[in-house]
Amino acid sequence: MAWKSRFILVGILIIIVASAWNRLEEFKDNFWSDINNISQQVEKTPSKSDGQYDVKLNFPADKYPETARHIKNAIEKGASAVCTIDREGADENREESLKNIPTKRGYDRDEFPMAMCEEGGAGADIEYISPADNRGAGSWVSHQLSEYEDGTVVLFVVD
Repeated sequence: MAWKSRFILVGILIIIVASAWNRLEEFKDNFWSDINNISQQVEKTPSKSDGQYDVKLNFPADKYPETARHIKNAIEKGASAVCTIDREGADENREESLKNIPTKRGYDRDEFPMAMCEEGGAGADIEYISPADNRGAGSWVSHQLSEYEDGTVVLFVVD
């Protein structure tokens, strides 16, 4: 009887190890897929010699659809798709861009180019969007560009 118990125990252990191995393989595949996706969100260009931009930011329309739609609309109307980071000028730009735009209950006033861009401020395109979408998008952009200094030129591309 003891050999049957050991045989069953070994069989159970093999099943547990095989299951754990499969999960580890899935985790590893998902991990590298996530890393590749993150690296594709922000792509550095080889140099600024062409004078266009330093960084290409692929904005995720699936996560922030209202903000993505606004960015596309603003660019179609002539707003710059390029943003030169100027965090120090953000408060002044926001004040200028929203100066004569009334608040609306339940909405944020989204501006593009964003207030953190030299290109923002007076003349920025403004749309009313949900606070969750606007603030989530702002946080996402801030996180993506946190390692870049003021003066870095960013090309916004909506995926």
